[in-house]
Amino acid sequence: MISLILTVLYLAKDTVHRWFTRISSPVARVLVVYFLTLSALAALGSYVITLNLVRHELIVRGADTVAAAISSQNRDRPVFIPTYDAIDKALQAESYALQAHGIVSLPNGQSVQVYSYDFSRMRQMAPLLAPDGGPTLLQAEDNQVLPPGPGDVMIDKVRVPVMVRNLPPNHTLHRIVRSGALVVSQDQLPPQMKANKSNLTSLLIRVRNLDSSESILRVERYIEMLKRYEKALGSVVSAGSILSRMDDVLNKQVQCRVAFCLGISAIVGILLTALAGMEYRQNEYIYTLMKSFGIHPLLLVGSFIVENTVIVAASFAAAIGTFMYFQDIIVNQILKLGNYSLTFTDILPEIYLISYTLLGCVFVSSIPIFVAANREIGRVLK
Repeated sequence: MISLILTVLYLAKDTVHRWFTRISSPVARVLVVYFLTLSALAALGSYVITLNLVRHELIVRGADTVAAAISSQNRDRPVFIPTYDAIDKALQAESYALQAHGIVSLPNGQSVQVYSYDFSRMRQMAPLLAPDGGPTLLQAEDNQVLPPGPGDVMIDKVRVPVMVRNLPPNHTLHRIVRSGALVVSQDQLPPQMKANKSNLTSLLIRVRNLDSSESILRVERYIEMLKRYEKALGSVVSAGSILSRMDDVLNKQVQCRVAFCLGISAIVGILLTALAGMEYRQNEYIYTLMKSFGIHPLLLVGSFIVENTVIVAASFAAAIGTFMYFQDIIVNQILKLGNYSLTFTDILPEIYLISYTLLGCVFVSSIPIFVAANREIGRVLK
């Protein structure tokens, strides 16, 4: 045990001695790993930023929402729509279902569609409606048909009081009530509307996590299954096809990212292998004498692995710190990607990718050392 400790201490002392006597060797490794890693982080960081910006733009434009207009072939029975909880459990998505009931006139001469919701969605709709739960005219804030507050509509020349409210920004119902809509519960439909039976239901399903096109395609399959089960007709509008093409592009970019990291690792690997082989040959006689005294060759190989790991890890950490600290300059001024900042979590997958390739370089560079360390003692000491 004591001999093992002494051997490890000697190898550590020998490594430090080599660093100070041939300082160009560790400095070259540090600089190459540092600048190549920094370049890789800048390139891969731009990929992450672009991906996040595109995903955000798609969500803002409603790519995370599937809109369906479903009608029953039986006019006396509307299509059965699963409850909010049932859809949430099946798809992990937010859903709205409104049944159309004709058109009403506004005092300003415009007209809006009337929608009703069933009892199972009363809790979901309550925050959007009037405090008393009465008829509410919902509208987009940037496309108001009436000023917010108490108002009225004309139903068959009968004035009906309503509450006018603006929808919150980016709300899912903007897809339906963009130009205004009168929303009431089914049991509060005006008498003039109850006779107007409708079999057209507007269904909106908004996924919570838009990870890929599969998130949207799964919703589309769910709606198609519902239509087949209910023997209903209707149309489905979504960005599934666009997201599928985007996924194909992203898959190709993943291959480019991996190829880019492999190219960097090849450069680092060649440098580490060349320097490690040169330093081992310069001290090969001493290492062979140590082997003749019973030192296992794996200890010699391990010392070079630890040395390169320490150098690569320190350079890698310095490159990450530099990128995170100066990312505003790198992202905004150099890459021209706008005022956007990456968090450590955003860049973490790229850090893993680079670290794995660099770790592979360290072990690959030890192969020549392993071969040299296992040469016969007589061939070296003859």
